[in-house]
Amino acid sequence: MGGEQMRVLFDGYWWRSGPLANRTVQREFVLAWARAFPDDEIVVAVRGADRPADLPSSMAMVSTRLWPHALSNRLELARHASRVRADAVISHNYAPRRASGARSVVFIHDVMFAEHPEWFSRKERVYFAPMLPWSAAADAVATSTRTEADRIRRHGPAAPAPIAVTGLAPPATLTGAGRRPPDVPEAQEFAITVGRLNVRKNLAAVLRAAGASGRITARSPLYVVGGTAHSGRGPGLGEELEALRAAGRVVFLGPISDDELTWMYAHAALTISLSLDEGFGMPAVEAALHGSALVVSDIAVFRETVGEYARFVDPLAEAGVIAEVIDAEWGRRPGIAARRAVIDEFTWERAADVLRSAATR
Repeated sequence: MGGEQMRVLFDGYWWRSGPLANRTVQREFVLAWARAFPDDEIVVAVRGADRPADLPSSMAMVSTRLWPHALSNRLELARHASRVRADAVISHNYAPRRASGARSVVFIHDVMFAEHPEWFSRKERVYFAPMLPWSAAADAVATSTRTEADRIRRHGPAAPAPIAVTGLAPPATLTGAGRRPPDVPEAQEFAITVGRLNVRKNLAAVLRAAGASGRITARSPLYVVGGTAHSGRGPGLGEELEALRAAGRVVFLGPISDDELTWMYAHAALTISLSLDEGFGMPAVEAALHGSALVVSDIAVFRETVGEYARFVDPLAEAGVIAEVIDAEWGRRPGIAARRAVIDEFTWERAADVLRSAATR
């Protein structure tokens, strides 16, 4: 296929709704592909019969009906690929059965469930279990980082398909000046931590460090952005951490709009991400996009994505050790060159180009 025109069937199961991070990646891949390769014909497999209002008119749509996502991908995508005579099928997490004449690329977001089953409920582990075995049906596997590609190789089939590393990028909606959330006072200094509220995000360690920090006070609080939907096992916050919230040093904002998140990154004195592990770790790259000072876990994926930009700390260190790093980095925005390195490395157009190359090899 090379540079020739292609007809591509995209998995759009989360186009309407679903886990926010997964939904963002799925949609941005489709939109970036259309920008980068305008001669390709794009067909999106969307759950439900009605066409979404925000699906570009240049794209065709086919409907899927099966639930959950794994079953829909496995059974429906191959059938649709044959029917629309697709040259390639781009799926997420679960590879379809082989479709005659179509090359199959499965983008796997992460397989942390295989390496850290203790972070997931039994129901989640059962649901995720087919992900790696089914990847053997794909012509190529893609993922967002070299770190995650190495993990897939460790836990995947004995003879895995080639693994393409696409990178990702902040969503296009996180641009512009943004809008201040109504619960954040004007001219207030603050720190933020962003992500699903689950055990993997290590929120308890962030909050303990906040309690030991001299910078995080009721006048300059830590805002926690994110919700519990699709989050896996909860963070298990104790009474001492509830006391921080009662004192106004920690404020839970819950999920906020992209406009509001844009404003928070741009105005934060510090962004903190102490995840125990990540497949990509979008909030860290989003913080770099907006020039926020950044403290992250010293884990392989952050060394890969924001290594020249962030300050690193052991996520399992004592609260006082992490607090010293927080206080030292407060308001210290990294230089333009370090920020530029992250922005230039991670773009959706580059990600789409790598994905298309995987589909044409």
